[in-house]
Formats: sequence, C-alpha cells, structure tokens
Amino acid sequence: MENRHVVIIPIEIDAEKESAYLDAWQDAADVMAAQPGFIRTYMFRTVVPGSKFPLVNVAEWESAAHWEEAMNVCPMLGQRIAIAHASNYEAIRTVRPATQRNLGPGDGDAPADLSPAEARRRVLDGDLTLVDVREDDEWAACHPAGAVHAALGTLPASLSDVPDGPLAFICRTGARSVQGGAHAIRAGRPSVYNVAGGLEAWEAAGLPVVLPDREDSVSNGDRVKAVVHED
Repeated sequence: MENRHVVIIPIEIDAEKESAYLDAWQDAADVMAAQPGFIRTYMFRTVVPGSKFPLVNVAEWESAAHWEEAMNVCPMLGQRIAIAHASNYEAIRTVRPATQRNLGPGDGDAPADLSPAEARRRVLDGDLTLVDVREDDEWAACHPAGAVHAALGTLPASLSDVPDGPLAFICRTGARSVQGGAHAIRAGRPSVYNVAGGLEAWEAAGLPVVLPDREDSVSNGDRVKAVVHED
C-alpha cells in the first residue's frame, strides 16, 4: 500500500445548509489543491437515510507533514476529524491537484477523471473499455463487472491486447489507474480516463462487481465460478 496521509472528516449538517457548505468546501478544496503534497480530495454523500453524518470529506496527502503545513492556509478549520464507513457513502465530488486539471482525455500526461457511474454507463453503451490494473490476486477476489484485466506491472506491453477505442482505467482507490492511464497516453491511445475513487468508489456507488462464488464451481471442479452481483 502506498504511504499516504488520509484525513477523514464526517460532516454533520442540515439538508438545507448543504448547498452553501459545499460551495465553501469547493473554495477550500481549490486552495488545498494548490498546496505541496496534495493528492486528491473526495466529498461523499451518505446513501443511508437518517445518517448522523450526511457528508464525509476524504483528503489524501503525500505525508502528514504536508497536510499539517496546508492547514495553516486552509479556509475551513476546526472540523471534526474521525473515521467513517466508506461503504455507506457515494462520491459526489472529486478535486485533483491544480496541475492535473483541465486535461481533456488523452491530453498531457494524466488521464481525465470519470465518475464510476459514468464509466459504468459508457461500458454498457459500448463506448469504452474498462481496464482494471490491480494485481492478479486483487482481480480474482473482486473486480468491476464488464472490466478487462491488465495489471499495472504489465503495461505498456499488454496495451496491444486491450481493445481499440476509449479506455477507462480503474484500481482500488484511483492512484494506480492514473499511472495506467498515463502509460496509455504515452503509448498514443486516445480518449483515456481514470475512474475517480477506484473500486472503492465503484462499490460505494452500488455498481456491480464480479465475485468468486464458492458454492458453485465449474465442471472441472478446480476453479470457482465467477458471478456478477447486481445489488
């Protein structure tokens, strides 16, 4: 696992005040995005009715020292910092570093962000190929429905085996998939995207995944049967 400092801030707020809060958060996130060591920040909204914390902000930094330094200029201070259950929330906003913004698909060295829901829709429409760049064991344990597998360590050699057309890369949290997308861009592939938040955000949004079903096996009895869970 990458050595990062992750800050989780559950936000207790009335529904009628949410819009104003998100505007203030967006301004603060734009300030943070320009600070050294900033990786990304997400805003999640709960999918559980009556939750005490309807919003949860997750921020990733290269180190605790970078985060502490950035707090000296953060417009929003004094928020409660704690741990929340990510599976109870869906991502509604993502802010990436200022240097990576305004990149169209295939422009520069970084892929453009795509939400999990939009990636799923385009996969179903046949408009893009979803590429999971996690390791073999991660893929075998659970992967997004409709994805193909090309571990990051095999890129760019395995790109020739990936179908032509737009690509959306996905990993666990969205870090390795950015690297995979960058490989594809440097290899000359057009329309390259990164699924923001990775498989964690995909599952949090309730999108289908493929899991091994240990109750049903294939005819040779040596492998488990993969089934798609549409819950």
